[in-house]
Amino acid sequence: MADVHHIPDERLVLQEASEWIARLKADDVTAEDRSNFAAWRSAHPLHSRTFDDLELTWSRFAAARPVVRAVAFGQSMNDTATRVAAEKARARSRWRRAAWAAVAAGILGGVGWFAYLHGNPMGTYVTAIGEHATLSLPDGSTLQLDSDSRARVDFSKQYRVVYLERGEGFFKVAHDVQRPFWVVGAGSWVRAVGTAFNVSLGVTGMRVTVSEGTVKVGAVTPLLQDIPFADALLDHVAALSVLTAGHEADLHGSAVAIRPLTPAQLARAVSWRAGTLYFENQQLAEVVETLGRYTPLHLVITDPSLRELPVAGTFDANPRGVDAFLAMLHQGFGLTVRREDDRVVIEPASGPPR
Repeated sequence: MADVHHIPDERLVLQEASEWIARLKADDVTAEDRSNFAAWRSAHPLHSRTFDDLELTWSRFAAARPVVRAVAFGQSMNDTATRVAAEKARARSRWRRAAWAAVAAGILGGVGWFAYLHGNPMGTYVTAIGEHATLSLPDGSTLQLDSDSRARVDFSKQYRVVYLERGEGFFKVAHDVQRPFWVVGAGSWVRAVGTAFNVSLGVTGMRVTVSEGTVKVGAVTPLLQDIPFADALLDHVAALSVLTAGHEADLHGSAVAIRPLTPAQLARAVSWRAGTLYFENQQLAEVVETLGRYTPLHLVITDPSLRELPVAGTFDANPRGVDAFLAMLHQGFGLTVRREDDRVVIEPASGPPR
C-alpha cells in the first residue's frame, strides 16, 4: 500500500512564515539566512503563498507600528524575556528578533489568526493516481482513501468532520453519540455516530453506500457551511434521508435517490478496497468517470449517444485496468479509442475494429 501524501500543516507554515519575516528584518540577518529562506519558500507553494499574505499584512500595519507595538507589548516582553534568558550570549540580536516576531504575532492575533485558522484542517491527505491509503483518525475511526483522492480532517471536542474534496473514501466510524461524525463533499453531507459506509464523489454529486449501521444524508445549506456542526442543525438541513446497511444513495443538490443492494452488489460497490473494480450494466459515462481516477490520461467521450451505453466487466483498480478497459471498448464494442498526448478520445467506430 502506497504512502499518503500529507499537505503541510497551515498552522506550522504560518508560524514559520512569521519567524522568517522577523529574521529577514533583523539587523544581523546573514546571507545564509536569506539562502535558507529561499530554500524554505520554494519547498512548497503553501510556503510562498503564506509568506506573501503575511508580508502584505505586515506592510499594511508597518505605518502604524507604534500602535501595533502597544497592542503586542505584553506578549513582546514575555517572549523577549524568555528568549534572552535562554541565550544570553546573543542577547541583543535575539532581543531584536524576538521583538519583531512578537509584533508580527500581535498583528496576527489582532487581525489575522481568525482568517487563517477558521476551518483550518487537522490534516489534509492526498493519494496519487494508483495509490490507496488507510488513515487512523484521532477518535479511533479509520478512513481508507482510494486513488486520486483528497480529504481534510477537522476534529474538535464537539464535532468530527471530514471534508472529502475529491475521489472516494471508506469510513469505519468509532461510536460516539455525543460527537457525531460528518462527511461533507460535493454539496452534500453524511452523518453517523458509529457505522461503516463508503462515499464517492462524481461530477453529478455524492454516492453513499452503507455497509453497517445507519446514516443520515442531506444537502449542504449555507447554515452548514459554519462549524461547529451540531444535532440542532439537522432541523435546518435539506433533503434529510436515512440509509440503513445494504442501501445506496445518489445525492445531487436536494435530490436523493435511494436503492437497496444485494450482498453481492454491496461487496462490488466497495471492491476498490481490494484493488478490483466491478461494473454491471453501468453507463459508459459513469464507468469512464470512475476509471478516470486510476490513470493519468484524460478519458473523453465525444459522442453523447455513447454516454448511456451499458458496460459490464471486472478491472484492476490501477492504470493497467484502465488499459484493459480501453482495449475492451475497441475490441469488444468496436469503438474507436484514439490517443492524443494525455487524452484518450472514445468515439463511435469509423470502420471495422483493427
